[in-house]
Amino acid sequence: MLDKINQLSTSIIDEKKRFLRNSVERTIYYIQQERARVSHEYASKGLTKEQIKSESVDRISKYIREMRLIDDGYVWVNRIVDYKGGDNYAVRQIHPNLPETEGTWLSTHTMDIKGGRPYEEELNGVKKNGELYFEYYFKKMNSEKIAHKMTFAKLYKPYDWVVATGVYLDDVDQLIEKETRKMQQTLNRQRLRSFSIAFFASLISIVVIVFFERQMGRLISSYENRIQKHTNSLVEQKEKAEKALREVKQLKGMLPICSHCKKIRDDKGYWNQIEKYIHEHSDAQFSHGICQECAKKYYPDFNISEDV
Repeated sequence: MLDKINQLSTSIIDEKKRFLRNSVERTIYYIQQERARVSHEYASKGLTKEQIKSESVDRISKYIREMRLIDDGYVWVNRIVDYKGGDNYAVRQIHPNLPETEGTWLSTHTMDIKGGRPYEEELNGVKKNGELYFEYYFKKMNSEKIAHKMTFAKLYKPYDWVVATGVYLDDVDQLIEKETRKMQQTLNRQRLRSFSIAFFASLISIVVIVFFERQMGRLISSYENRIQKHTNSLVEQKEKAEKALREVKQLKGMLPICSHCKKIRDDKGYWNQIEKYIHEHSDAQFSHGICQECAKKYYPDFNISEDV
């Protein structure tokens, strides 16, 4: 965008430069033609060179004062008196915009409102190259407004005249300002769009993260609940198993038992009643009863029911 603005402004300024150069060179061509014409007309009348030059200057000055370029443009002339510069280095010879100042002295120390020294720059340029483009700030034609101006000046050595014309760069400055403002607005919109995208992307990311965390929280909580239930179940089963083990002590191995009295021999070699052995080696409790066969055998006089 900035390159586009620079290219556009450069194109406009280049066109203005061509216009300024053509205007000055046409004016110098007219000066040369008028000077030759006057010399030819008055050569036979016995006039001196100074008289002929004076007549030429009068004609040329009148022409330049009345000449107008586009957009109230004009040509002016400064006559250099001292090429070293300083105060009174030149005289304002012709100036359609400030006719009341014609004949006044100029100084290379004079500054414009921006602190530039246009007369010094002009003098140095024509001394070095015979011509130059330069910019400064000057009063507009028929106005008190000071504006940015670009000038082309060229030295006409036979008269020590610096013939110059200029154009104001308001349109270029306004164009650059306008395009720069548009560029800034576009940049601001792009920044806002980028910020909005980044903001919404961050917001969506946060929402997704929160949703994911909640889902993970639910899954972890559900998993923990299942583990807790399973753990509780294992604990309960363990407690049941321990309780069962407490209630029943399993008898392992071979039990030596008497085939007649049914006593059981313990580890120390003693014979014990079967009830005593089981009681000592388990939690089982005995209650005594009598089976029907024994009741009939040993107590035939008693009527023993089957539930005894």
